[in-house]
Amino acid sequence: MSYQTKVRANYLNRTAKLSFFTHRQKQGDVTRLAEETGYSTSHIYNTISGARKINDTIANAMYMLTRRRQKNEAFA
Repeated sequence: MSYQTKVRANYLNRTAKLSFFTHRQKQGDVTRLAEETGYSTSHIYNTISGARKINDTIANAMYMLTRRRQKNEAFA
């Protein structure tokens, strides 16, 4: 991870990282996040849907997974 990525990630709070992730989410990302963080896929899904709170580990993994992607709106 480059220095600029660390700095940009530090400016966003957990809710902003969730919003960033949901606009760039693709199929299979929930499973990939579960493997990276060690949480179950159902826990990750509940976190994304808002049923559970977002912790820093999941928020940072979400941001790092989708940081170089375009928004899904750009493809439509």
